[in-house]
Amino acid sequence: MESIPGILLGAGSSERFGFDKLLTLLPTGETLLERALKVHLQSRISPLIIVVSPNLGKIIRENTGILSFSGMVIVKRIDQAYAFSCRWGGGRLVINENFQKGMSSSIQKGLSCLKDEEKAGGLLISLSDLPFLTPDAINFFIKKFLEEKVGILLPVFNDITGHPVIVDINQFKDDISKIKGDVGLKILIKKYPKMVKKIPWRDDSVTWDIDTPKDLERLL
Repeated sequence: MESIPGILLGAGSSERFGFDKLLTLLPTGETLLERALKVHLQSRISPLIIVVSPNLGKIIRENTGILSFSGMVIVKRIDQAYAFSCRWGGGRLVINENFQKGMSSSIQKGLSCLKDEEKAGGLLISLSDLPFLTPDAINFFIKKFLEEKVGILLPVFNDITGHPVIVDINQFKDDISKIKGDVGLKILIKKYPKMVKKIPWRDDSVTWDIDTPKDLERLL
């Protein structure tokens, strides 16, 4: 199966959580960020670009030990991004200085770090706070997208749309560049309903995210 590039969004402000939720420990002993890296790097995403806030980027670059489970290290700087490696593979780390402008700014930041030849087909966009998402689920959606050649593919559970979302970047890169605020690709989904393929999913792994300490308590 072919690979497609992916943007992993991890630059949220975590206001409802109280501190950077991606550094919170899961029952497995790994941080939420490490869980996200493991799941996405073990899938058919290539390259993986993770977009983080300046604070989280500083922690990663200084290698303070909080990510010791993953063995994540910065290899070198490449233009706007840092090449990184960890126990599950490698990718590009991008720091979004404008993260307070919302999810759309992180998508645009990640997109700007793709090479021209990497923008030739599908682009997967996912979240870092989905603890039950699996590599098999990601691969299933990638396979469906490549087979059906749709404009936008998104999973749905109990009528709730989830992630990852896969978009034909050739068709929508101009639209994506104009999106503003904390809306992701919802505007495109509403604007082009006939180009959207909804994939019913078997469980809430595509919608169940961690936003508050109570969500973490439920997980525990």
